[in-house]
Amino acid sequence: MNITKQKFVDLNKWILFVAIPVYLIGLFTPIKYMQPGLIFVFGAAFFCLFHQDYFASRLKSAAHIWMFIFIMTVVSYSIPLSKISSTNNIILYIITLMLSLIPLLLFMFGSTEEKPKKKERLAIISFRIAFQITLFMAWASVTAFCFIKGTRPDLFYWAMFHVSTVALLPFLFGRVICGWICPNATFQDGLFKNMTYKRPIPKLSKAIEEQSHTCAMNISGEVDKRAPLMPATLLLSWFPMFFAETVFDLTQVAWYPIVFMYGLIILSLLFPWRKMCTHFCWLSSYRGLASNNSLWRIRYNPSKCRNCKRCLAEESCAFYIDIRKQDNEMPTTCCLCFSCMEACPFDDVLTFRRDPEEKARLKAMLKA
Repeated sequence: MNITKQKFVDLNKWILFVAIPVYLIGLFTPIKYMQPGLIFVFGAAFFCLFHQDYFASRLKSAAHIWMFIFIMTVVSYSIPLSKISSTNNIILYIITLMLSLIPLLLFMFGSTEEKPKKKERLAIISFRIAFQITLFMAWASVTAFCFIKGTRPDLFYWAMFHVSTVALLPFLFGRVICGWICPNATFQDGLFKNMTYKRPIPKLSKAIEEQSHTCAMNISGEVDKRAPLMPATLLLSWFPMFFAETVFDLTQVAWYPIVFMYGLIILSLLFPWRKMCTHFCWLSSYRGLASNNSLWRIRYNPSKCRNCKRCLAEESCAFYIDIRKQDNEMPTTCCLCFSCMEACPFDDVLTFRRDPEEKARLKAMLKA
């Protein structure tokens, strides 16, 4: 069987389309049952989608990943996550087993004519993908444990989540939550980006769209005059959700963080890829505000740019940042996903340090 790149992507998408309702049924119905192998199914499918250019031309490598998932599902048969330890829901187990067995067999015995990409992935991007998928699996596991077992490990998870993403990470890495940590980011970049259905809101108004490219809320001064702090719509969306989050902090209602994240995932289906994150995500609003002048930011050195246009906002940036319109620093809407660095074929155009020529130019600008 010949498996093209599109078939490879479609198969992993449909694995997720089946795994998601199985997961939700196990959590939010009286069944209260889930196989640990289902969490690994999520991880493998997202991993293949993130690395589709690599695995679509190396089906045997993809088969080895799914072989590991199949083994983990078999091994974990006797230790399901269930409300009552004696629960034995054979139907959900068989579905979970088939979700790992089908791609294993297809990739093991299938063939492909896809050619490997000549340019390897940046090591930092491979690390980012592994990191965010690991966190996604942790989030799915903690959520499942909370609703099946009835205990409250989610309080610790969300406490650490908010402490790290509010008090520490924005000042060091900017809006890194949107590229490395948020479960919705994993859904968006792994699944939603590869979905081709017609979005209910296919295009935002020009007034909102332009906030991605102009100084909608600029407080960064003359040195970085054209870099926006964040879209105004992003900050406005934070105010009502701040009060909702305060209610959760005071009442510790388990449903709040679930609805919080599930709401982001569902609403993201209304807009084109990452438009929800760019303009309306209340979770990242304060993070973007706090990350102004963060320690690590991507620098654009226009004197080194060849204007090849491979870094076009709509193709290489999750947040539609037009790199070539930035004076030097990426704006705080940047989530440090490094996709722009990977798209650029030249060295020293996008770096973590200012080019000496850029330093001299900016210094002269300040003196003037």
